[in-house]
Amino acid sequence: MRPEPAPTLYATGPTIRRLRAEIEAASGLAFGPFRPGAVGAAWGAGSLPARALAATGRRRLIVGPGPLVSPYDGPETGFASLRLTLDGAPLGGADGVHYLDPWTRAPIDRDACAERVAWLAARFGENDRRVVYVGMSRWKRPALDVLGLGPAGRPVHTMTTEAAITAGRRHGGRVLAWSTRAPGQLEAACAEAGLPLARVEDGFLRSVGLGASLQPGASIVVDDLGIYYDPRRESRLQRLLAESAFPPDLVARARALREAVVARRLSKYNVGLDAGVLDWPAGRRIVLVPGQVEDDASVQHGSPLVRSNKALLAAARARNPDAFLLYKPHPDVEAGYRPGRIPEAEALALADRIVGGVSIVDLLDRVHHVETMTSLAGFEALIRGLTVATHGRPFYAGWGLSEDLAPGADRGRRLALDELVAGAMILYPRYLDPVAMKPCTPEQLLDRLSEARAAAPPSALAIGRLAHLAMRVRYGLTNPIVRALRSRRGVGREAGPR
Repeated sequence: MRPEPAPTLYATGPTIRRLRAEIEAASGLAFGPFRPGAVGAAWGAGSLPARALAATGRRRLIVGPGPLVSPYDGPETGFASLRLTLDGAPLGGADGVHYLDPWTRAPIDRDACAERVAWLAARFGENDRRVVYVGMSRWKRPALDVLGLGPAGRPVHTMTTEAAITAGRRHGGRVLAWSTRAPGQLEAACAEAGLPLARVEDGFLRSVGLGASLQPGASIVVDDLGIYYDPRRESRLQRLLAESAFPPDLVARARALREAVVARRLSKYNVGLDAGVLDWPAGRRIVLVPGQVEDDASVQHGSPLVRSNKALLAAARARNPDAFLLYKPHPDVEAGYRPGRIPEAEALALADRIVGGVSIVDLLDRVHHVETMTSLAGFEALIRGLTVATHGRPFYAGWGLSEDLAPGADRGRRLALDELVAGAMILYPRYLDPVAMKPCTPEQLLDRLSEARAAAPPSALAIGRLAHLAMRVRYGLTNPIVRALRSRRGVGREAGPR
């Protein structure tokens, strides 16, 4: 006799539909259309669909959470373990329990699952006080809510000092403000109320696409001292770099992370076109000058002698008179979102070529040296083994790894490159898997960024023309009105690094 074919499954509710891939991998059965003999899959034995299947005598697969579940698990984000019973009997696994990777949802063994769940539980436990956010744009909130979730509950969102203090007192919370949108009196008010305050900003591996284009970020930094781009006060990153011991295993991890970032050709925003079509002069030293947004705090407060893109170009030309000088306008400036544009004729009077829209990684592959005020491009050049001269005081300057031209840049300590990477990319930021919507490691994020970049449209900004036009309208017409309304609430704008 021929064996009967395996039955197909049909979903009886939204939770089952969201978990179809995991259920198929665990059960070995496939979902299909309803037909006689098919098995109804229901979430929970006590659910209405499960009871209806039992009452009508139909076959049923009952699915529920298994014994290992992370604080971030749910129907939309998946479960680290599932328990399956088919017609009342355990299906597969040990007693019907199947273990899954919390991020990829692929089957794994119990020990590996327990290790991953424990890691997620530790990230959850770090938010031991209720998080009260201030000044977080709505499009940023889904990611921030995951990273701010803790034992005391979901984060609370506020937009004013008064609302933040009230919520902080009510919940015994800690206040986290987006660094460029913190109300002016917030720090003094938190100190008076006895509430801890920290500033939030994007991390150094962020997204595929610009924040100015409303592309959600997959990493943040939370700084309870200052913020890394403003040298007027010590930041948590500066203290980490100045005082950390950097054990060998951490340095080895940092080296592997750095090498992976370079091998995968990743950067903070991962935008820009291929530079392969451009011709490059043979036998000449090529110097890259990355432009910046001129009203950034990192430029205004961190570059005391050179504070504009034109002044940077002039300084770079004076220091490199015989070099082939490339000027790369900042993507936000080039897109028309932010100030800092140099008229083309003026730029070409100093630079040999303007390389707008070209990927920063492609450029760093081809140049010998970078001259910058405080741009993150300097850090991205350092991790690729290039020489870097800083005219300002970015976080990566002063540790003996760059040529530091600004007064007061020296930190009083020398770091190896991978010690700098350990502090800036492992110890300081927090990372989010933007697909699984769970905290993750920087190594895990590399996979997601590579996948997103491969799927992005081939453009200088990783967005389409219509989206670009919409953003131009937003920055030209809508944002001035929004800023005026914020100023009435005492919300200043001190732009962070771009």
